[in-house]
Amino acid sequence: MSLVDTASGLAGACACTYTGLPFDVAKVRIQSGQYQYRGVLDCLYKVVQKEGVAAWWRGSMPALSSSMAENMTGVTVQRAIRRQLSPLSPDARLPVTTELAVGALTGLCTSVVMNPFEVVKTRLQVSPTAQPPSLFAALAGVTQSEGVNGLFRGLAALWARDIPFNAFFFGTYEGLTTLMLAQDRATSRDDLPSHKVCLAGGAAGVVGWTCVLPFDTVKTRLQASVGPQGRADVCGALLSIVRAEGVAGLYRGWTAAVCRAFPANAAMFLGVETTQRILRKHFADAERR
Repeated sequence: MSLVDTASGLAGACACTYTGLPFDVAKVRIQSGQYQYRGVLDCLYKVVQKEGVAAWWRGSMPALSSSMAENMTGVTVQRAIRRQLSPLSPDARLPVTTELAVGALTGLCTSVVMNPFEVVKTRLQVSPTAQPPSLFAALAGVTQSEGVNGLFRGLAALWARDIPFNAFFFGTYEGLTTLMLAQDRATSRDDLPSHKVCLAGGAAGVVGWTCVLPFDTVKTRLQASVGPQGRADVCGALLSIVRAEGVAGLYRGWTAAVCRAFPANAAMFLGVETTQRILRKHFADAERR
């Protein structure tokens, strides 16, 4: 069933990216420290006023590539580990600590494959250029100017963000769906109505992003920089932000992150679960023929 998991991760990635990208652009602009905005709406307004509506979806290809790499890897790894832990029933409920550990291991894997796309996405989103380079041109540009290591700038910060993020993200989702299944007296996530899948997915995104936003702010600062300061270690970058802007500086873009997190992750899990249901039914029907 790994093919089903990978395909459903792809569908979830597409739904997540295009639903939440305008708020992701706002989050990155606010976190970068290169612009002054009064808030999320002010940022979105000024971006569209100066650069056009298309700027709300700036970096869509690297964002989609990053999300595809993250979700295809994440859903495949997370579901594969769960099947190893409960081979007789993939929908079996696991202890909370186990769910958190599975999510953390998933984040370790996803960070590596998505980091190059995150570097390019961040550079494009902070750039005011009306005609940013294509995905491949941007990847080539980073490689030529900084070497292959440039594509993995901020990887430590991404690990610091995504390992706990995935622990809280998948842990919250699995925990909420467990409660919903018990409430509905159901045994499989396939039996959950769409609105409950969206609620669990959206809530998981909000919890995950709230817990790890300081590390996301550091990742954005490191990846947006092309100078020596972009090579600072995570702890050094954290302290630098706190000294200059206070603890509140670590939570720049929180509103934008949460505004993006709920609809984007609701759409992601709806895409994942719906695709899985369709593919499982297709394969089951094919086996009966």
